[in-house]
Amino acid sequence: MNPLQRLLSLSDKEKARLGVDATPAEIAQQPEMWRDTARRFADAAPAIQRLLSAIGLPGSGAEIIFTGAGTSDFVGKCVQGPVSAALGTRALAIPTTDIVTHPEFAFPSDRPALMVSFARSGNSPESIAAVDAVVARHPKVGHLAITCNEEGELATRMSRLGERAHALVLHPKTNDQSLAMTSSFSSMVVAGLGLAHIDRLEEYVGLVDRMATAGETMLAAMPAVAEATTKRGPQRACFLGSGAVYGAAVESHLKLQELTDGGLICFCDTFLGIRHGPRAAIHDDTLVVYFVSSDAYVRQYELDLIRSNREQGVGLAHVIVADKVEGLHGLAEEVVEFDPKGALGLPDHMLSPVYTIAGQLLGLFASLERGLKPDAPSATGVIHRVVKGVTIYPREQGE
Repeated sequence: MNPLQRLLSLSDKEKARLGVDATPAEIAQQPEMWRDTARRFADAAPAIQRLLSAIGLPGSGAEIIFTGAGTSDFVGKCVQGPVSAALGTRALAIPTTDIVTHPEFAFPSDRPALMVSFARSGNSPESIAAVDAVVARHPKVGHLAITCNEEGELATRMSRLGERAHALVLHPKTNDQSLAMTSSFSSMVVAGLGLAHIDRLEEYVGLVDRMATAGETMLAAMPAVAEATTKRGPQRACFLGSGAVYGAAVESHLKLQELTDGGLICFCDTFLGIRHGPRAAIHDDTLVVYFVSSDAYVRQYELDLIRSNREQGVGLAHVIVADKVEGLHGLAEEVVEFDPKGALGLPDHMLSPVYTIAGQLLGLFASLERGLKPDAPSATGVIHRVVKGVTIYPREQGE
C-alpha cells in the first residue's frame, strides 16, 4: 500500500484529526475526472464552436485571452501554447487580477476576441469583476467560462450574456473542498486543451484517456517518492518545465508553498530561463524537481542543466519526472516515469496534468511532515478557499 492509499484507507475520525478528509481523495480522483471532463467538452463542442466561429476562428486575427486568479490563472499557462498553434491565433494567459486593474492592457483594441475564464468556485471577486470590466469596455468580446461550480456567480453571469457566452461546468467532484486546488486545476486544463482539438474531438477524447492512464501510473509511483523526499527536510523547492509543461511547474511551486503555509519557499522557471539569474536561489537546502520533456529536441537542453547541477553539486535533492527515464538514472536521487514502455506516446502539451500530480503529492506529504492539516494548512487563516477581503472599486464613466 503506497502512502497515498494509506491516507485514503484511514478511518473518518483519523482523517479528520490529520486534516485529510478531502485533499488525498481529490488528488486520487483526477484520472476519472479527466475522462469525464473530455466527454463534457465534447458534448459542449457545438456551442463552443459557435463562439469561435463568431470571432472568425480558426485562422483569423482574433485573439483568445485565458484568465483566472492564482491556480486558475496557471491553467491558461498550460494551454495557451497548444491552443495558439492549433487555432492559428495568439492566445495569452492574463490573470483576472491584472484585468481588474488594467483591462486596457488585456484588450487594447476592438479586434475580435474570446475571453476564457477559469474558476473553481466562480465566486472570487476578481472573476466577476474581470468579466464585468470587459463586457463594459468591449461588448463584442465573446465569453467562455470553464468552472467547477454550476451555482457560482461566474456560471450565472454567462447565462445573462446570451448567445455570446457559454459556461462549461465540470463534474461536481472537481469543485475541490480543500483549500488547495488539485482536481479542479487539472480538470480545467483538460477542458482548456479541448480548444486545441475542437475539430478533432474523437482524437481529443482518446488523448485524454491515455493521459488518465499516465496519471494512474503517477499516482502509483509518486507517493512514496514524495513522502521520502519531504522527509529530507528541504526548506526551498524549485520546479522546472519547458513549453506547456512550464505551467505545471508554476502550479506545482504554488501547491507546495501553499500546503506548507509558506514554510517551504518555492519558485519555478524554465530549464533555459533559470540559467539567467534565478539559479542563484538553488542552495544546499533546495529540492529541485525536473519535469522532463518527451520531445527529444527539448530534452537536450533540459539534460544539459540537470547534468550541470549534478556535476556542481547544486541543491539538496533532485527528482526527475518523465515519460521514460531511460538514460536518466544517476542524474537524480529519485526518478519517476509514467509511460515506461512508451505505449502512450503523449505529446508534451497533453502532459501538464500528469506532471502536476508530483507537485500536489509533494505538497500533501510536506504539509503532513510539518504537522499541518492539508485540507486547511493556513494556520493563521491568511489564505482561504475563496479569496476574501478584496474590494472591487467602481470605475469612473469613460475610463
